[in-house]
Amino acid sequence: MPNVMARARAFRDRDFVALLIGTALLYVACVPLMNGDVRNYLIPWTHYLLDHGRFAAFGDNFSEYAPPYLYLLALGSWTAPVIGVVPAIKLVSIVGTIVLSFAMYALLATRLTRRQALSGAALTLIAPTAVANGPVWGQCDALYTSCAILAVAAFIRQRPALAMMAVGAALSFKLQGIFIAPLVLAMLLAGRARWWTLAIIPATYVVAMLPAWLAGRPAIDLALLYLRQGHHYHDLARSVPNVWQILRALVTIPYPVGVAIGLLAAAGATIAVAWRTRRHLLQPEDVVLVALLGAIVVPYLLPKMHNRYFFMADLLAGAYVFLRPTPRAFWIVRLVTIGSLLSYATFLLHLTGGAFVGAFAMTAGLVLTWREVRERLPDGRAVAPLAEAAHFKGSCPQFIKE
Repeated sequence: MPNVMARARAFRDRDFVALLIGTALLYVACVPLMNGDVRNYLIPWTHYLLDHGRFAAFGDNFSEYAPPYLYLLALGSWTAPVIGVVPAIKLVSIVGTIVLSFAMYALLATRLTRRQALSGAALTLIAPTAVANGPVWGQCDALYTSCAILAVAAFIRQRPALAMMAVGAALSFKLQGIFIAPLVLAMLLAGRARWWTLAIIPATYVVAMLPAWLAGRPAIDLALLYLRQGHHYHDLARSVPNVWQILRALVTIPYPVGVAIGLLAAAGATIAVAWRTRRHLLQPEDVVLVALLGAIVVPYLLPKMHNRYFFMADLLAGAYVFLRPTPRAFWIVRLVTIGSLLSYATFLLHLTGGAFVGAFAMTAGLVLTWREVRERLPDGRAVAPLAEAAHFKGSCPQFIKE
C-alpha cells in the first residue's frame, strides 16, 4: 500500500492526461443512466422550472430540495433544448463533482506539495461514491460536501470566518452539512474560532435564500425548510448503513422513541467528539481526522437518514488516507466506501439487504476511526491559541513532515 500511495501522490503529466480522458469518457457513459430519483423528481422539477420561467419558479414550493440547488438546476436547464433534460440534470451533478475535486485540492494543499494535492484532486473525480452519486445517480451531494471540505481547509489555514461561511453554504444546499458540527464545536472550544463567528452561518443561509424570497417564496417557508422536510418520511432508516438499519432488523422500536433517542445520541456524540479532540487541532491530518470522525458518527447515530448520507465521510476518508497513508487509514477508507456503495446498490441496483450488510462495514469503519483518534490524539497535549497558530503551510513546525 505505501507503494500505491507513493505513485498516487506523484502523478506525472501523462498520468493526469490519461486520468482526465478516462474520467470524461466514464462520465459521458453515465449520463444516459436512469433511476427513480431522476425519473420521479429531478425531471419534473426541471420541467417545472422551464414551464414557469425559471426565476419565477423559485417562488413556489415545488421541490424537496433547497433553493440553492434549484438555482443551479435552473442554470443547467438552459442546456436542455440542446442536450436534453436528463443530460442537463447530470451536467449539474458533474459540475458539482468537479467543484468537489477543487475543494479536495484546497484541503490537501494545506499539507502536501502542489503536485501531490493535484493528484488527490484528480483521483477524487473517480472516487467510487463520487461517480455513483453524481454522474450515475444525478444527485447533488458533491455541492454541500465541497463546502464542508472547504470549511475544513479554512479551519486548517486559520480562517475561521471563511470556514463558517463555507459551513453556512453547505447547510444552504443540504441539512447534511450539519455533519461537520463536531469539528466546528471543537474549534470553538479550543479557541481556534470565536463564538461570534457562528452568526456567519445563518447569515450565509439568509443570503443564499434571497433569490427565492425575491421570487415570492415566503420567508417563513424558507426559514423552516429543513424542519418541514423532516416530516416527509417516518422511517428510522431508509437504506442507510447505520446503527438504525441493524436495530430495526432486530427489535421493533416505536418511531417517536427512536427519533428522540437518535437525536440525543447524535447530539451527545457531537459534544463528546468536540471535547475529546479540542486539543488536537494543529496538524492538518488531525483536523481532517476529527472532521472524518464527525462525518461518520453523526449520520451513524441519527435516525431518518438516507443511503447517500455518508458521502462526506467517504470523501474525508479519502483525504485522510492521502494525508496519512497508514494501513489503518486504508482500511478506514475501504470500509466506509464499501458501506456506502452497498447502500447505493440497494437503490440503484435493487440489491436486497445491501444497506444492512453495509451497516456492519460502516460500523467497523467507525470503530477503526475511533481507534485512530484515541492513538493519534492522546489526552493532555496542549493546543495553541488562535493568535499563535500559523496561517500558512511551512510557517510553523507542525507542518514539517514527521
